[in-house]
Amino acid sequence: MGVNINAQAKADSEFLKSLNRLLNVICERIFHLWLHPDWLFKQLPVYDEHQKCIKVLHEFIDQVIQNKREEFQIEKISKIEVDTQYDLGLYKRKTFLDLLITFSGDEKGYTNVELREEMLTLTVAGTDTSAVAIGFTLELLAKYPKIQDKVYQELYEIFDGSERALVKEDLEKMEYLDRVVKESLRLFPPVPFIIRKVLEDTRLPSGNVLPAGSGIMVSIWGIHRDPKYWGPEAEHFDPDRFLPERFNLEHPCCYMPFSSGPRNCLGYQYAMISIKTSLSAILRRYKVVGEPEKGPVPQIRVKLDIMMKSVNGCQVALERRPTK
Repeated sequence: MGVNINAQAKADSEFLKSLNRLLNVICERIFHLWLHPDWLFKQLPVYDEHQKCIKVLHEFIDQVIQNKREEFQIEKISKIEVDTQYDLGLYKRKTFLDLLITFSGDEKGYTNVELREEMLTLTVAGTDTSAVAIGFTLELLAKYPKIQDKVYQELYEIFDGSERALVKEDLEKMEYLDRVVKESLRLFPPVPFIIRKVLEDTRLPSGNVLPAGSGIMVSIWGIHRDPKYWGPEAEHFDPDRFLPERFNLEHPCCYMPFSSGPRNCLGYQYAMISIKTSLSAILRRYKVVGEPEKGPVPQIRVKLDIMMKSVNGCQVALERRPTK
């Protein structure tokens, strides 16, 4: 959106607190059946809290959108004209909100409410999920220093030990880091379950029938750790299981950290780029230190909100690597 809420230095940000609390309330409602009916939910104190959080988020994003609309008007008055198709230099400086307004047709495009919905989706789906994935991966690398050393060696060879900036071609060379991230997402998917609606009566292998219109929960966590699909070492942290010669899924849905099918995560490629970019920036410069794991099964206690997180947070330390 082009707005810095300074979330890292200011943990008491009203926007951040409201977002986190809203996600907690949504999760509570999902797992408590008596909170499902709207008529009952609206009678409870938690509903007022729910609405207050939504109000904070809506007002913040509405103000950002309004400011952006005004900026666009000033640009038009100043007659700043560019080739909307070919001025790539301009678009490199634009935010997602800028492009969303421009390509939807400016005033004739998305309404402010539609823009707000898009920005909320991006904020919830594209921010915390990547941060959680990065946190789990760092914790795993701290527990398994030999694997971390292999990642660092790969990065050292790609960048030749220099401090130069990362470019797109570098990401394509990070094959081992890619496997580490995928294995981290397998064992600790930030979104451990998805909810779907049954469109037609469906008979299960057990013989039971799921009636059309019913809701079902799919456990990504459970599928990712099922020995039926991943073998007897399903709970081991083993990045090399994603080597081309070993990665042979019995079913496409055996591995779905970004969901699967027509409603899968639209930003999964961006997420992988974001995660690998962040991890490479950290690991090139710092060694991640923590309590080494004694066995191949990582012992990390987790809790479930809308996203799965470590109970104790990402408890690692960073040691500056010697410069070349």
